[in-house]
Amino acid sequence: MPGELLDNALFKRRGDDTTADVWESAPTESNADAISHLAKLTFDAPSSDAWLRSLDDPLMEEDGLEEALGEQIAARGDMPQHAPKPISAEDQARLQELADSLAKMKKDFLAEREAMGEAREELARREAELNTREAEVEAKREELDHRQKARENYPQPSWLDNVNGTLNIGITGNAGVGKSLLINKLRRVRPGSDAWAPVGVNETTLRPTVYKFPSEPRVRLWDLPGAGTAAFPSETYIQDMGLRYFDTIIIVTAGRYTSTEIRLKEELEKHEVVYFMVRTKVDIDSWNNKLDNNLEREQTLEQIRDDLRDAHGIKSCYLVSSRDPDAFDMPRLMKDLFPGMKRELDPNAPDYIPGWSTEAWAMPVAYSSVLSGIQGRWQDGFGTRYIIHGYGAHVTLRAGSTAVLNLRDSPSEDQVWWCDRWWINSGSVQRARNTSELRWSPANLAEKPLVWWWSD
Repeated sequence: MPGELLDNALFKRRGDDTTADVWESAPTESNADAISHLAKLTFDAPSSDAWLRSLDDPLMEEDGLEEALGEQIAARGDMPQHAPKPISAEDQARLQELADSLAKMKKDFLAEREAMGEAREELARREAELNTREAEVEAKREELDHRQKARENYPQPSWLDNVNGTLNIGITGNAGVGKSLLINKLRRVRPGSDAWAPVGVNETTLRPTVYKFPSEPRVRLWDLPGAGTAAFPSETYIQDMGLRYFDTIIIVTAGRYTSTEIRLKEELEKHEVVYFMVRTKVDIDSWNNKLDNNLEREQTLEQIRDDLRDAHGIKSCYLVSSRDPDAFDMPRLMKDLFPGMKRELDPNAPDYIPGWSTEAWAMPVAYSSVLSGIQGRWQDGFGTRYIIHGYGAHVTLRAGSTAVLNLRDSPSEDQVWWCDRWWINSGSVQRARNTSELRWSPANLAEKPLVWWWSD
């Protein structure tokens, strides 16, 4: 089976990566001295948070996003159509009005039947009308009973407040599948900003956590704990998480979907809750499959789709990379998740998503692929932390001193330079995607390389 061959190759590759010495991935001493490679810097910069806030935020430019999301909320109504509706005073009054009207009709009918004597046709008409009204009252009573039971069986969680007038999207999946980074990319926020969701390889979601769109706080993404654990058993997960009160659910995985996730998908279909299946980290799978089996990216993606369809019956799944938001299905996911963002430039033009580009932070095309590939947070073996934003680099020593410098980007040479003494190229970035280790080569071979590790 193609899916099994792909899985075997990827598991083999990942297993090899943990033990093999990939381009000196485990040197005994590889970093330059903790201070020597920063000796020319002046440590008088603001903190990383203050530095990030001082930068112009290209992600928050006027691009129609806020207006589009507001229109989507207005078109949605007070609550999702599939959410159990509360029984209002108006509903109760309407039922009482129908019951009173029915009682009066019965009384009038009995009186008129005695008075009309032989007028059988009129009696039949009135009796049919009476039966119709009785059926209407019974249907209304059954509807309210059903809604009441739904509210009792699927209560709205206390933490999911203000459902009316807000758009709520739940994101569920197991630890390590990239939920938090996906949430950050969907909201287009920068690492280190106040709105950034913490990212880690361990389970960071022990309870539902809400993250709002910076430009439209009424649109909320909820990071939900994974199903199938002792704290959140799969049998009651929809009830426990209140999924019927969400507008949309995103089920995330970084490999094959488990039986728990498939059962969740089927339950959501049963209750007509809109959901999307998303598979993350396909850039790493594509790169590994190229090295192991010499298969091109599109061949790897087709194998993944075939496996999802044949093994789980999943006909539609968004294959995404949060590191490369435009390289795979992320634009299509954004367009389907937020229909109001779709805008036609002309009748024959493709769909355009305002503010979205191929780079992780929607950076200008002028930035090279090498520079774009290292945007984010890094650290070295001496406890020094680095934030790369555009050409700028913010450095924080373990002792707390901070400095800022500019990187030198040489696209024609496929290189980015640190302090004009160490360099990386596209090969360095590709290896870092797979190992989370970025190795800067020294221009002077007598010096040691610099080694950074990805922190996001």
